[in-house]
Amino acid sequence: MPDGSTRGLDRSADQFTNGFPAATIGMSRPWLVGAAKWNAQIYEGFGMLASEWQHFVSRRIAEDFAFTQRIVHCRTPDQVWGAHADFWKKAVEDYGKEYMLIGRLAASLTTKAVASAQCASQMQLRKCVHSREQLDESALQLRKRAKGVSHV
Repeated sequence: MPDGSTRGLDRSADQFTNGFPAATIGMSRPWLVGAAKWNAQIYEGFGMLASEWQHFVSRRIAEDFAFTQRIVHCRTPDQVWGAHADFWKKAVEDYGKEYMLIGRLAASLTTKAVASAQCASQMQLRKCVHSREQLDESALQLRKRAKGVSHV
């Protein structure tokens, strides 16, 4: 408001954090920590996959240019045939190895991401079980008090 008033919206920083009630953030903190770990695993894994693919493409482009240079220097049809055969043999080997490597990296990424997500869910579950135990204890105490009051 222009006059500096907040119309009853004077809340301390302890009550709200970035627009969310602090209690809400406190309840889901293990989940947020787990989500951050999962996100870091995914980010690192995709960075590794992208880096590996870029290196592979760079190597293959060098091979492609070397192939064109070799074709240019061929003098007989047998040399052209040999250059093509060598090029395709090397390409098949390179792509096969690269797809296997990318598959292993992706499997490792998936394993790490699932482990991070599982850890987060287990952390949240432990917190929920602990909260449930506290609620059960509080309910038991209330029942004991209620029985004590009714007998008086």
